[in-house]
Amino acid sequence: MSYKKTIFTGTLILTLSGFLSRILGFYNRIFLSNLIGAKELGIYQLIFPIYMLCFTLVCHGFETGISNLTSRFYAMGEQKNIRRLIHLTCTLSFLLSLILLSILYESAGYLSTHLLHEASAAPALRIAALSLPFVAVKSCLHGYYIGLNRSSVPAASQLVEQCARVGSIYLLSISIYLFTADARIAAWGMVIGEIASTVYTVFAYIYTNLFGERMGRNRFSLRRSHPHFQSVYTMPFSVMVREFFSFSIPLTINHFSLTIISSLENMLIPFMLIPYLGSQTLALECYGTLTGMALPFLFFPATIVNSLSVMLLPAISFSYKQKKMMQIRSTISKSLHYCIIIGIFSTFGFLLYGNTLGNIVFGSQEAGHYVYMFAILCPFMYVSQTLSSILNGFGSTKQTLYHNLLGMGMRILFILTMIPSFGIRGYLYGLLAGYAIQILTDLFCILKVTSFSFSVEKTLLLPAALALAGGWLSQLLYQQVLLPSGLHPFLTLAASGLFYFVFFLSLQLGVERCSC
Repeated sequence: MSYKKTIFTGTLILTLSGFLSRILGFYNRIFLSNLIGAKELGIYQLIFPIYMLCFTLVCHGFETGISNLTSRFYAMGEQKNIRRLIHLTCTLSFLLSLILLSILYESAGYLSTHLLHEASAAPALRIAALSLPFVAVKSCLHGYYIGLNRSSVPAASQLVEQCARVGSIYLLSISIYLFTADARIAAWGMVIGEIASTVYTVFAYIYTNLFGERMGRNRFSLRRSHPHFQSVYTMPFSVMVREFFSFSIPLTINHFSLTIISSLENMLIPFMLIPYLGSQTLALECYGTLTGMALPFLFFPATIVNSLSVMLLPAISFSYKQKKMMQIRSTISKSLHYCIIIGIFSTFGFLLYGNTLGNIVFGSQEAGHYVYMFAILCPFMYVSQTLSSILNGFGSTKQTLYHNLLGMGMRILFILTMIPSFGIRGYLYGLLAGYAIQILTDLFCILKVTSFSFSVEKTLLLPAALALAGGWLSQLLYQQVLLPSGLHPFLTLAASGLFYFVFFLSLQLGVERCSC
């Protein structure tokens, strides 16, 4: 398979699985918002800054380190070393998760009162802590499959987790006399979902090791005739530990640093909203509506960008090591071109349908207003993520960390200074400023390595004109034809949105073909 087809195929597979998971996640959020309300949803969202710190320690570095060593061992046919690596890392990650579980469970009350400034978040935080041992084991096994270039198991595990989460929350809501309709239901759903996906992943791992020879080799593996296949070399235990931690610890430290700043950012938002709104309850409701209802809409198109970013990193890294600069320039130019187009399409779409989406999907006018207000962020978010992946592909992970920290620092500055005076709009200003700084610094570092082509007409002006024309026609269809027809509001919205999508996509593809 060619270089371009590899990126396209991998992006398509990851995008489809991501879309399915996000659709299930949307259903879960809609159900939760109706079940527990905006305030309790805000409390549930409030526990994640602390939870994600623990999650980062037991998952991120372990998963990436396992993936790196597994791919190396597998290429040399050192199956025994892979098994020893998995046993070692699963044990270490599991023990670390038990320690963090104990700390988080015992200190939940203190953290909720003094750090989150919301004592009622303690029960949900204690429940969420129970999932740590399961996500620890699951992340290690996911790293194993990613190292084998078999992403089907992690993708299926994600779907199992979402299905189990939605199903368990629904069942718990029926037994309402046992479980009060508050943030605890959402936390229990998360724990049950993680248990289900971990069980699936463990059984998949057992099946792979028992019947792996019958399942066939992927295209990256060596043939059985290769002299290194099934090598009997056993790496000394001390060397394996040193190799693993030399790779995973720096990644964990970097990601943990970003998580701390990100957690501080999320914890400050509801706290700084209190002076503006004059009520802690209103601040939690506003925070829950923004993070639990509005922002997930903006992140939905980002599924394509996320998948592209995952595929870009190894592709750029490989080309960079091979000194194929023409190929790198072409990849950067096209990836940025399509990310900006997706961002423009999404921005116009949310400007057109943001208010209607909030009312129809969540029954919240405030959620629709936030979708409309934050629509301008889409191009900035998507381009920023793509540039970071490109920079990581060059091996400039430290620069990426510094740029992310700089952007987050700018957002925190705006949260502290702007939200008390301008409310949630101050947070929007901070996001715009933070992403702008991150994009500029990333571009500066990329241009030091290589140049790339960029057409203002093809990438900015023409897509904006197509989105504007498609939006005007779809709104005309919506108001003059679909609304008077008496169809269900969701069907009218879906039909109008589909017309906008088909109109934009068909004309954009026509333009792309003509320019080739």
